[in-house]
Amino acid sequence: MSRFDFDEVFGDDYLHFYDVLLTDERTDQEAELVMRLLHLDKGDRVLDIPCGHGRIARRLARAGCRVVGVDNNPRFLEVAMGHPEPVKYVQADMQEFSANAEFDAVVNWFTSFGYFDDATDRAILAGWRRALKAGGKLIIDHQNPQRLLAVLAAAGGDATILTERGDDLMIDRTTFDVATARSNTERITVRDGQVKRYHFSVRTFAFTELHEWLLAAGFTSVSAYGNDGEPFTLTSRRMVVVAQA
Repeated sequence: MSRFDFDEVFGDDYLHFYDVLLTDERTDQEAELVMRLLHLDKGDRVLDIPCGHGRIARRLARAGCRVVGVDNNPRFLEVAMGHPEPVKYVQADMQEFSANAEFDAVVNWFTSFGYFDDATDRAILAGWRRALKAGGKLIIDHQNPQRLLAVLAAAGGDATILTERGDDLMIDRTTFDVATARSNTERITVRDGQVKRYHFSVRTFAFTELHEWLLAAGFTSVSAYGNDGEPFTLTSRRMVVVAQA
């Protein structure tokens, strides 16, 4: 597995810069999509893993779902628990969290899968399958690899994205390793005059490959959608996969 500086990537810089990108309007739309594709009803028990600072979990709770949010980042959980929605937050590594047929749905949102080696990622999928009741559903929001590769190819194999918040800057330089199907990003932040550099790496999946992994994990059917719930295509901005237990 390529380098992933978890503590640095998911730290205060993340909360600072992504506050600009993850607006309330965007999060409302994403939570509505989760509700719609999973056909969630009031009272349904939902596992949001990893839940980050709770932006999706809180909205599902507002809609009447009984939500458990799992994350290993104490700072993110501190932010999440500062909100009034009745979410049960648990600090745990998603590699180790386990449950047995407790949930109607599992939510894995915003490219939060594919962080580890293939064997570990497959084991995580199998764990999420065990956490679901019969007929329950898993939703994974991930990169569309075809779109990512098109962007990287147009940029000569090295794409740079700049995010600004006032005078603060976040610069992501991303390349792709064809041997491992991983995007590798060097993140540079400039904040209050201080420069930091750290790295993260995410496994990408063609839908056919993730479909195969999910069936091997024990799911019975798998579908893919674009970021608005439309049919998934080569040009979809995101790949949203729904698998039924």
